[in-house]
Amino acid sequence: MDARPLKHLVSDNYDVLMLYDYSHLESAIDITKIMRGYENTSLVSWSMGVWAGQQIFAGCQNLLTHRIAINGTLCPIDDRYGIPVKTVRATLENFDEKQRLKFYFRMCRDRELYKKFIKNQPKRSVADQKQELSNLLKTATCNTQQKAVYSRAIVAEHDFVIPTQNQLQFWPEKIVKRVDGSHFLFYAYTSWDALLEMTGA
Repeated sequence: MDARPLKHLVSDNYDVLMLYDYSHLESAIDITKIMRGYENTSLVSWSMGVWAGQQIFAGCQNLLTHRIAINGTLCPIDDRYGIPVKTVRATLENFDEKQRLKFYFRMCRDRELYKKFIKNQPKRSVADQKQELSNLLKTATCNTQQKAVYSRAIVAEHDFVIPTQNQLQFWPEKIVKRVDGSHFLFYAYTSWDALLEMTGA
């Protein structure tokens, strides 16, 4: 992704820093320094970003007031806890513009939501996204939930990207909040404030 599909989310109470493209996790900015400038900070990670957020923020979770995983696990490419390995390999092998649109529809699972998403789809090339997926296939190793930085896991009832059941098998039941929706559930909310309120943060 990039920031475009989430541009409808406004915020009254938060400054928002978005991180995307997990081909490499090194950042040109000092995230810890930015976080220290705020009284409260929240980490909201989605999909593959749940795994990436674990890598980036594991050493500074004491600076985070809220730590929320949405439709993702710390084993993002895994037959039991993430996207089945065969599915990721097949996606990578056949990834082109047609397959990309099919993937976007699988994320939304609703024609009206899909149309809205397409109007705000990421401005990234197929080659760029394919390279990112290739790198993730090599680097996205499993982390146990016992080491998770996350204190809350939001799981959509109809996730056809990272299967709902796989997410439920990964996260401890006590931190899970199940919600209606598909993998891309953000059009159910108009602001980051409402999204955080939904999580119980």
